[in-house]
Amino acid sequence: MRASDLDFDMLHKAAQQMEKQGGSFAKQIARAFYVADATNQRKLINTFDKMFATYYCMYRITQIEGEKQ
Repeated sequence: MRASDLDFDMLHKAAQQMEKQGGSFAKQIARAFYVADATNQRKLINTFDKMFATYYCMYRITQIEGEKQ
């Protein structure tokens, strides 16, 4: 999965997951994503593609685990 394949809502969920579970760098990338305009959001997504994709997968796992309970 590539972050560039995710829609805005999915990317926002990835950023929220970065804030919850990420280290200080990931948290700052998430905060930058929130305040960036569309052009700069795209730059962040392209530069940190793997990070956004990984944290989106983590988000989905927590959702699936929550549904099982």
